[in-house]
Amino acid sequence: MYSHSVATKSRPKSMLLTHPASIEIRTCVLNNKRTMSTSVRPVPVRVYINSDEEKESIINENKGRSGIYRWVHIESEKSYVGSAKNLSIRFKQYFNYNHISYPKRNMAIYKSLLKHGYAKFRLEILEYCSTDNLLTREQFYFDNYNPEYNLLKIAGSPLGYRHSEAAKARISLANKNKIVSESTRYLKRKSLLGKTLDSERLEKMRVGDVLKQPVLLTNTETGDTLEFSSMTDAGKFLDISRITVSKYLLNNLSYKGYTFAKVPSKDKDINLSEPLSPNLVNQQPIRLTNKLTGVSQEFTSMTEAAEYLEISRAALWYFFKNSANTESEGIKGYSISKITDSHVKVNRKYLQLKVTDVDTNEVTIYPSLTLAAEALGVNRASISVYLAKKRTNAFKNKYYFKLV
Repeated sequence: MYSHSVATKSRPKSMLLTHPASIEIRTCVLNNKRTMSTSVRPVPVRVYINSDEEKESIINENKGRSGIYRWVHIESEKSYVGSAKNLSIRFKQYFNYNHISYPKRNMAIYKSLLKHGYAKFRLEILEYCSTDNLLTREQFYFDNYNPEYNLLKIAGSPLGYRHSEAAKARISLANKNKIVSESTRYLKRKSLLGKTLDSERLEKMRVGDVLKQPVLLTNTETGDTLEFSSMTDAGKFLDISRITVSKYLLNNLSYKGYTFAKVPSKDKDINLSEPLSPNLVNQQPIRLTNKLTGVSQEFTSMTEAAEYLEISRAALWYFFKNSANTESEGIKGYSISKITDSHVKVNRKYLQLKVTDVDTNEVTIYPSLTLAAEALGVNRASISVYLAKKRTNAFKNKYYFKLV
């Protein structure tokens, strides 16, 4: 059966097709002789000619259905093939401007939809299939169509995609200073239970952990010394947390008759008494100024400022990206500005923090909030919030804070 043209006026916006395949007839002239060739191409089960006008139909007609879809740029015939367990939810994402314009979702099809508009694309439902067969069928259509907007040519796999050297460097630096919550650690440990690793892999993991700090514990009565490969192991021996070990190590304090000392690294000694170098991560210091009181507070990164404002870091990032004059704009009653290098060198002032221990009444003065947070094993932003809200109860029922 050969496909034939259909008048535009009588053709419906979306068509439901049941043919297993179409035969494409190509005619060419070679050496003044006319030749004919045919090729079998899959036929979609449903076609939406104008995806802009048929958004509602696209979402409603594909609710709860899994399958393979294809976006086609009408003018150039460039295409993108994708699969989804729930096509309706996936298409809602495509029609959500905030979703496809988000900078981290750097997909070629998203950029093309934003550039040309939905009306320039038709949407084809190539096949409805079970979720178990999604990747197999998606690969089938990859091989048949060779879609130009798909950078990865293996279904469900990042094989073939290469990060740039600059991207690799940013990923490496971000992971080196990444903070993982205890709940995430627990889930990772649970997933590894019962899993055996060969000795070569274990040795690579041990050598590659550049942030692991070996610790020496010395008994003050007997003088015996115990060496542990990490602060975590030392904490298990003393029945305390790794953060507590870090605190005692940082302040040269003793605990249960043991003194703490670092074991110098053969390759690179990590100085725990100094904050991590700002060069490890791309942090932007932020200044928040209350428009009513005029009181300013400074934060070492966008993350800390966002936590104080109780917004996401992405929202703060978008604020700076879209605001022409950040000095005059604001969020939640605060004017927000970036602290430049010149501001840091000339205008920045560090307040000292007086910390009083509730149990011992011991008073310690730290030169900055950052150093105090590191010594106490808490987040700097949580201390900032405690001070900003002028709370009178003890912080974690343990400390009183006062700026001096």
